[in-house]
Amino acid sequence: MLSRQSPAWIVSLICVATLVSTALVAPVQSSESLNEAELFDTFSGQSSWISSKNEQYNGEAKVEDGGLVLPTEARRYGLTKTLTQGPVALGSDPLVLQYDVKFSKGHGCSGGYLKFLSHDPNFKPQGLTDQTGYSVMFGPDKCGDSGKVHLIFRYKDKKTGEYEEKHLKSPPKIPTADMGTHVFTAVILPDNTYKVLVDGVVEQEGSLFEDFEPSFLPPKEIDDPEDTKPEDWVDEVKIPDPDATKPDDWDETLPAKIPDESATKPSDWDEDLPLEITDPEAEEPEDWDEEEDGVWEAPMIPNPECKKISGCGPWSPPLIANPDYKGKWMRPFIDNPEYKGPWSPRKIPNPDYFDDGSPLKSVAPIGAVSVEVWTMDSGIIFDNVLVSTNEDHSEEVITKYWKPRAEEEKAEMAKAMADANKESQAQFWRNLISKVDPYVPEGASPTWFMLKEYLMENLIILYVIVGLLPTFLVIMCFKMCVRTGGSKSENDDARRKKTDEATPDDAAEEEEEEEEEEEEEENTTQVRRRTRRA
Repeated sequence: MLSRQSPAWIVSLICVATLVSTALVAPVQSSESLNEAELFDTFSGQSSWISSKNEQYNGEAKVEDGGLVLPTEARRYGLTKTLTQGPVALGSDPLVLQYDVKFSKGHGCSGGYLKFLSHDPNFKPQGLTDQTGYSVMFGPDKCGDSGKVHLIFRYKDKKTGEYEEKHLKSPPKIPTADMGTHVFTAVILPDNTYKVLVDGVVEQEGSLFEDFEPSFLPPKEIDDPEDTKPEDWVDEVKIPDPDATKPDDWDETLPAKIPDESATKPSDWDEDLPLEITDPEAEEPEDWDEEEDGVWEAPMIPNPECKKISGCGPWSPPLIANPDYKGKWMRPFIDNPEYKGPWSPRKIPNPDYFDDGSPLKSVAPIGAVSVEVWTMDSGIIFDNVLVSTNEDHSEEVITKYWKPRAEEEKAEMAKAMADANKESQAQFWRNLISKVDPYVPEGASPTWFMLKEYLMENLIILYVIVGLLPTFLVIMCFKMCVRTGGSKSENDDARRKKTDEATPDDAAEEEEEEEEEEEEEENTTQVRRRTRRA
């Protein structure tokens, strides 16, 4: 503890450190800021999504475990939630559309998108249909192998006043096959740009004018509908060579295939056997009437005797490609000297052209959100639906709601895979060990089965045994080799003692004695020589 005599700067430093650490570990406080969003629904309380009463919707959604669940496959669902804070206009502020969706049973063929409905003061959620106008449609959709993230605007043409759907040209792929929860985000900015995020990562971004089809802006020029191609216009690049002639040795009558003259009839080929015989098992149908149907004859079937040999019936050599065959002669093609190139009508100013610098303002304000989908998969779960004009809300929701759930699901999936792997290994060892059962004595069967079950519950012991077994065998082999070598050495020594056979040591001693004798003899000879000289 700090004493009253502690320096003031130490106290100040500790206070600052405490404040900083508190700020770093404090949880995200999102409730107040998210209340400012135009819509944020976590499905944690009483659901305010209203089902349509239109007869085309035969699916009944329900709120379970904090999510909107579409429980049944092969159903069409229609539900709507109205923006209680009023409609949200596009083009003035950033617009964030975001939600979580989980295909808990797999994603085979189902829509997982949301329709952000155009504001209509006369609209009632009970009257929702597939023709109800929307401003933006966003989210995953898949049927079969193809899947994508839709981003579609319903744009009102300034000239004609008609609505036209503008589709994202190259939409991102979807990751929903893993049966996990994924968060999809669309950010539409007033500068006519957009971003599509999946699980908080930008998968695609760009310009509204470049990345959508049909384009938000009509072309300045169009083909002249009254312009026609001149009759003398030549657009054939190649023509047959009018000066070419067929060579004199070109024979069009030669066949493409000829009999192989080198082929010989197999020795077991029987030409006397017929290729087909009457079916001996065929019987005349009970309802056969000879007066109406004629005399009944058994059907013909391939002669089974022909399968036992190379063949039967008349033999003829097989056909091979004719080396002299040339086929029908054709004139070679040459460049057309009168070719003028591809024709296209002349361009004229587009009478319907207009310049729209703020196309988002021609998209109706959003007044409600609907789940209006046809599903062939069960267990589709929507959650954390967000409509906001604040981009920070997107990151806040992802951090507080989606990330913890995604991490929990990954951990559960990893555990499930580990359990499945463990079960697979246990089944392998159970089948392997069970092969010993027939060889266990009857009296030892209870003990053996208890041991087997114990090993199945404690696979680590089994792996230790299997791992140590090779080491044990190597050690035993080494010991046996050492013992065998020692015994052999002792037997050799005993045999040498009995037979007085020279040993390696004896040979060495004899060699040393001989060297000493030679050295003494050489010394003696030198002494004698010196004596004589003297």
